[in-house]
Formats: sequence, C-alpha cells, structure tokens
Amino acid sequence: MLLENRKQPRTPERFLLHILAARGSRFAELATVENVSSSGTRLATRQVWKPGSQVILKSSAIGDAYVRARVVYCHVSTRKGFAIGLNFLTTDKEGKRLGKHAVCHR
Repeated sequence: MLLENRKQPRTPERFLLHILAARGSRFAELATVENVSSSGTRLATRQVWKPGSQVILKSSAIGDAYVRARVVYCHVSTRKGFAIGLNFLTTDKEGKRLGKHAVCHR
C-alpha cells in the first residue's frame, strides 16, 4: 500500500517496542508500531517526541540489537496520545538500511 506522498510501501503492523531518547535523557516508553517500511515507521506514543531528535528502538523481536532513528513528526493522535513518524538511521555492514528487516523480524 502506498500512502499519499510516500516513496515506499507501508505495511500495517501492531506490536510493541521500546523507544528511548538517544542522547542526554532517560526519556523512554513502550510504544505501539502502527506501520513500517524499509526506511521508517509510525508509532503510537503517550509522550511528545521532538522532531529532529534521535531515538533508539528496541524490541525482543530483534534480540540484543537496536535500531537508531530520527523523529520526523509528532502529531496529536488521541486525547491521551501522539503519532510519531521515524526515519531509520542504523545501517548494517553493507550499508543497507536495517529498518523493516530489523524491527519486523519477529
């Protein structure tokens, strides 16, 4: 499925992962993945995440590995939550994006 103005298909998903601020903070929470592509993901969160900030995503699905990402947007989604868009930054040894393969390999 291609969403408006999207270069890559998004796959609807529903699973939990931890999102942590990458620098200078213990800011962390358990978030719900809403969709994912090879270059990014959309999460449902309870806290505001600043666009431009870097985060770390961890999931039991990827064992001890983690994925670094940059917050692209943070919008109010519900009365108690936000939707955030992330671009994956982590690359493997060959320089390919880990993104979808790392987060979704469950």
